[in-house]
Amino acid sequence: MWNRRTKSGLFLITLMSIFLTTMASNRVSAQLLSKIHEDLSASVTLDTNTNYIFRGVTVVDDPVFQPDVSITFKDLTLGIWWNVCLSEAIDQGGVGTAPAANEIDYYIDYTYEYKIISASLGWIYYEFPHTGLPDTQEVYFGLGLNFPLNPSVTMYWDIDGLFSVSQDIDIASLTLTPSLGLGLSNPEHSSYYAGVDMDSTHVMDMNLGLNVGVPLGRFMEKVGATMNLHLNYSFFPGTGFRQQIERQPKPINTRDAFYMGLGFSLNV
Repeated sequence: MWNRRTKSGLFLITLMSIFLTTMASNRVSAQLLSKIHEDLSASVTLDTNTNYIFRGVTVVDDPVFQPDVSITFKDLTLGIWWNVCLSEAIDQGGVGTAPAANEIDYYIDYTYEYKIISASLGWIYYEFPHTGLPDTQEVYFGLGLNFPLNPSVTMYWDIDGLFSVSQDIDIASLTLTPSLGLGLSNPEHSSYYAGVDMDSTHVMDMNLGLNVGVPLGRFMEKVGATMNLHLNYSFFPGTGFRQQIERQPKPINTRDAFYMGLGFSLNV
């Protein structure tokens, strides 16, 4: 039979064991939470544009609001993007009442970087509320190089590819990023997207862009806030593809378009 001293000793040993176990557990939990916090980030972007251009086609020829919310853990990003019509634009993909979303994109992206090379694999699900259009989805793969002009190419499931180049230029307190985008389309995509028959892959659209990073002050930079002014000029090159589109009874809008917008981003 254990005496009082033995029982007291066992009780103290038990309490010490529980305390040390709890401390170790808390330390592991704190380290785990700290590690997760280092690898986890969130981003909110609020863009307002004069109109909505998608791969050279004017979808909404009126002001739009385009918020984006995403969460990134290490190399994996999950996000949602909206196109919200700010005025009635029924004939241009609008919803008849404003403000209301006529497109919601859900996306998953995995991007891995190794030295100057980055590779991306992603999936996008397109939803078109208030329009009567069926939902659709895409899978894409991209490669990019982190050196002057930052060239990249992205291959989509229903498009042969999208090639782009851009370059940051620091001028005083501004950061200017000119860009050039070139879209290619295969025959299947041309038939579905524009209702025309093409024999081979061809240039679909081109986009010239300029993004201006606007300084917001040291405090806003510390909390991860940025503001950008973006200017874009989108056009269909004078090719047989454009000519065939214009011959259609109800052709998609292929006219050249200049659009601009202002965006605010918060990264935490």
